[in-house]
Order: sequence, then structure tokens, then C-alpha cells
Amino acid sequence: MEAVTRSLRITFLCIAVVIALAAVFLFSMTGSEGGEEDEAASRSAATATPSATPEADGEATATPTPEPTATPRPQPPLVTGERVKRLRFIEGETVRFRVRSAAAEEVHVHGYDVYADVPAGRTVTVFFPARITGIFEVEFHNAGREIAQLRVDPR
Repeated sequence: MEAVTRSLRITFLCIAVVIALAAVFLFSMTGSEGGEEDEAASRSAATATPSATPEADGEATATPTPEPTATPRPQPPLVTGERVKRLRFIEGETVRFRVRSAAAEEVHVHGYDVYADVPAGRTVTVFFPARITGIFEVEFHNAGREIAQLRVDPR
């Protein structure tokens, strides 16, 4: 009788192991742990494209794709005249910087002959294409004070 009990215990142990393995297999197939199938499904859902949907009268309408959100651009460097700011760009880029002054001023970029009025206490963005290579002085024209050094490197 002891041999029958031992063989029943081994049989039940084998059945329990098979059930445990089946449970692990089924659990991993449902994707509740965020497996590759979930990732692929979420990627395809995130990049949905317009598709035609049949209407009740037989016509198809397009489902609009949501507009992507714009990536915020970093603010151009701020030049205040407290110290000489170093600005560096590559030929062909757009030179872009902001200027602020406590008093009304005129900014002058030497070499490019770019001028910009800066009202007192306001910030103005100066931008132009970098077509000339070299190092150029940027000054508060009325005060005759250098506020930045613009360097444009060749491509």
C-alpha cells in the first residue's frame, strides 16, 4: 500500500508542475507583464495613420491623425551688456540672439551692418543669415560699448 501512496504522490507532483508551467506560459502570453507584444501594439497605436471607415450609406470617411506636439525650441542667448557675450555660429545658419537694455538703445552688428532698436526695459530678438565668416563686434551703438562678440565659422 505504501508503494501506491508513493506513486500517487509522484503523479500529483507531476500534475502540479505541469499546471504551474501552463499557468506561467498562459500568463506570459496574455501580456500582463508588458511583453514585446504590448510594446509593439502601443507603438502601432501611437503612430496611427488616417484610415477610411465605411459609413452606413456606403461612403468612406477619413479618420484624422492627431497633430504632433511641437518640440519647444530653446531660447536664443540673451545679451544684456553686463559683460561681453560670446556668440558662435556656422556659416549658413541663422544668427539668432536676444538683447535687453535698461535704456533705449540701438544694437549694431559690425561687418553685417545689422541694426536693431531696443526699447528701454524690453527684449528684442535679432536674427539674420550667417553669410560672412569671421569675428565681429556687436555693440550698443549709442553708448559705443561692446556687448557681444559674434564668431561665424566656415562650413
